[in-house]
Amino acid sequence: MSMRALPGRDLRSSPKTSPATVTRHSAHADQQRRILRAVGELVGERGYGDVTVEAIVKRAHVSFKTFYKHYASKEECLLALCERLYDRSETTIRERLADDPASWPEQVVLVLTAFFELIAAEPVLARAVVVESPTVGPALRERYEQATRSLVPLFRAGREFNPRGDELPETIEETLAGSVFWSAYQRLIVGEAEQLPVSLPVLLELVLRTYLPQEEASRIARAEAPEPQLAAA
Repeated sequence: MSMRALPGRDLRSSPKTSPATVTRHSAHADQQRRILRAVGELVGERGYGDVTVEAIVKRAHVSFKTFYKHYASKEECLLALCERLYDRSETTIRERLADDPASWPEQVVLVLTAFFELIAAEPVLARAVVVESPTVGPALRERYEQATRSLVPLFRAGREFNPRGDELPETIEETLAGSVFWSAYQRLIVGEAEQLPVSLPVLLELVLRTYLPQEEASRIARAEAPEPQLAAA
């Protein structure tokens, strides 16, 4: 199964490295990390159109020369951010699947739960990737669509649980994958990434009912509903 989800935590600030251990390679990697972090934060906060290379270099504490040593343009820089976060997220989800071998419904639960957790962990970067990047240009739009399509093999595996699986519309998995990303988009655009767990049971039931009996799909989905919060005394 191919799974390219959303953002990881690899761009968070790390403790300063001792000057004695700095190498050309580590300095190069640190510059990239800071530049990518800066473009993600700025695009997530302001929107792509209101971000300049000048703002990026100021936020990253690098020079224009350093920026252009790594990236030819603001768009190329954002694409590099998306690539890194998609890849890191895919690795995280693959590791979780490997650590917890599960049935197909359990895999769906695990993947969608991890997807929303990764977004909620870095909502500003997730907004840059999910909300802003698809509007920028063909390369970023294609990368976003590739990430969406990566859910298709997981969902398509559910057809074997439906006696009429071969009769399902050919594009049903693409539609379901789009619904998952659209749910994330809706929460991110209004600044409610922390509410994504509320959307999880609805999405799980939507996906699972396509392939499983209604009662079973509903039971699995309800089990993932967040516990109600007690009102403050």
